[in-house]
Amino acid sequence: MHEAEVDPDFWTQYGPGATGVGWDLSLMGLGLHLASGESLNPAEVEAWSISPEGVEFARLASTGWADAAIAAGEDVAQARAAGERTLAFYTTPPES
Repeated sequence: MHEAEVDPDFWTQYGPGATGVGWDLSLMGLGLHLASGESLNPAEVEAWSISPEGVEFARLASTGWADAAIAAGEDVAQARAAGERTLAFYTTPPES
């Protein structure tokens, strides 16, 4: 079992997708590494994360985590809003 103490304000803002999407992305990266044997280039990973394909992956993951929160009893509007904030977090380019 995996548990962590989460600040209630952080949970309200991002919901379970905050860490869930990060795990989804990490496991995908691990799968790519194991399939190719190659290291992933951080610049290429960052570029992919804001590409249409990367944004769609993050959108599907964020939506899935919001759906799981709703199934667990979270308010629908709150869960969807948290999912959108999580999506923005993972797909907004960092400021230079």
